[in-house]
Parts: sequence; structure tokens; C-alpha cells
Amino acid sequence: MPLTHWLGVSGMEADEANRLRLRHQLLEFLKFRVLAAEDQFFSDASPEQRRAWLKSLFPRALSLSDQDLEQVWAQAYALYGCH
Repeated sequence: MPLTHWLGVSGMEADEANRLRLRHQLLEFLKFRVLAAEDQFFSDASPEQRRAWLKSLFPRALSLSDQDLEQVWAQAYALYGCH
């Protein structure tokens, strides 16, 4: 039997938990990049450019949707960026 059966969660719940965990890990990863980056690094990058950058530095994040990546990117800038 799958682990999700023993834990009493569905596969969808496990997938959602993994997605949220990965979003959190990406946010933590971005913390120090935001603090060290200039503003245009976060405002000028397209989703494709962000994916190319993440591919070499944090490839696990590539499994997130473009919407998830955009939300995490915006949240990182809001929390850690220069205002």
C-alpha cells in the first residue's frame, strides 16, 4: 500500500503538501538572492528567464507552475526587496 494510505491522506493532498513545501523552499532560496540583487533583476525577468536561471541553481523549482513561480517571486521581493 502507498504511504499516503497509511498516513490517511489522498494523493491529491500529498501533491498539494509537496507543492507548498517546494514553494517554501524556493522562497527561502530566493531570500538571499533578493537581498543581493538589484531591483531590475526581479522586475525585468520573464517567466522563461526565471526558469532558465532556476534550472542551473534550483532545478527542483521547475516542477512548479508558472503561476506558483510568479507568486513566490513576488512574495520574495515583497518580503526581502528594497522598497
